[in-house]
Amino acid sequence: MDTDTWVSGYKVRSFPWVDGKTIYFNVQCYLPGQSLSQPPVWDKTVYITDNAAGRNMVANFAHSLTEYIANLEIPAGRKIILTVERSPKI
Repeated sequence: MDTDTWVSGYKVRSFPWVDGKTIYFNVQCYLPGQSLSQPPVWDKTVYITDNAAGRNMVANFAHSLTEYIANLEIPAGRKIILTVERSPKI
């Protein structure tokens, strides 16, 4: 379930969080041509409840999840936890 890739033009990382209850999901936006050695334009992190539906969402719906997080307004210092109760079967 560890992810370190580009999704829809965003740098995305995800992995099981140290608490054993959530999945860390981080989305970073870089400008076209910007060096990765520089800080991203913005950086957003959410935590997804680590259950079967949450793992399915991260594995099979990463593009939709990334777009959702990219458009999400997260106040500074706020921890966002998404709980997926059920997800479509693929």
